[in-house]
Amino acid sequence: MAQAQTANARNEDEAVGRSISYVFATDLGSGIYDLDGRTLQIYQFWYRKNLREATPEKFGVRFELPVTFGFFDFKPIDVLSHGIPTRVDSFSVVPGLALDYIVGDDWHVMPYARAGFSVASSSVDGWLFGAGLRVERTTDFHGWDSFVRTDLAFAGANYRADIPNDSFARLRQGFDLRRGLGWKIREREVELGIYGIFDVVLDSPAEPLSQDDGSVIQAEFGFTFSTRPRFRIWRWDAPRLGFGYRLAGELTTWRFVIGQPF
Repeated sequence: MAQAQTANARNEDEAVGRSISYVFATDLGSGIYDLDGRTLQIYQFWYRKNLREATPEKFGVRFELPVTFGFFDFKPIDVLSHGIPTRVDSFSVVPGLALDYIVGDDWHVMPYARAGFSVASSSVDGWLFGAGLRVERTTDFHGWDSFVRTDLAFAGANYRADIPNDSFARLRQGFDLRRGLGWKIREREVELGIYGIFDVVLDSPAEPLSQDDGSVIQAEFGFTFSTRPRFRIWRWDAPRLGFGYRLAGELTTWRFVIGQPF
């Protein structure tokens, strides 16, 4: 058994060493990443805390902590038959700060920067850094809670192993619509979310899911369910759950959505 575990760990090390685009999951978002024939399914969670509230007269400051978890050879459909995996095969933490400027009709302009680390095996890990600019707005749209975001992001990775460093850049436009359905679970109304994501990948990271470098223009559409108010898991709100379908050439795939879709 010990030899089998050692061989499995060695295979994971070799797979990670040949395909390292998964480290950009903080910016790329949840999805499937290819590791030399093996797949790594990434899921992302965010913690945000306002250190200073933004007003029209002064900018705000927000602490952001994106955390990602990855699972080897996991497919979204497995959730229905086997549940969520209990073993975590990759992990990253990239804390940072964002400034929040309110302009125009309640638009928020948010430059940000962050730095952290990623670990996927005993021999391949690295330091991560990123910066970008987000423009977002929350408003009402014909009875739906509407959230719109435009995001220009740059990210890089410096590896501790003997692997070339890498970077990527992406322009993203996303929308997220949510409304209550009138159905209730323990006095909490069921909420439906519908979202769309449009990406222009300006500089792809090395070795994405297929042998090509992926489509420059990508899109994703999906739905989520949650409750109003949210159920609580210890100190945090329960995440939204749903499915999305990503159109990206040979990278096209379904993904299981946990939390915010983007």
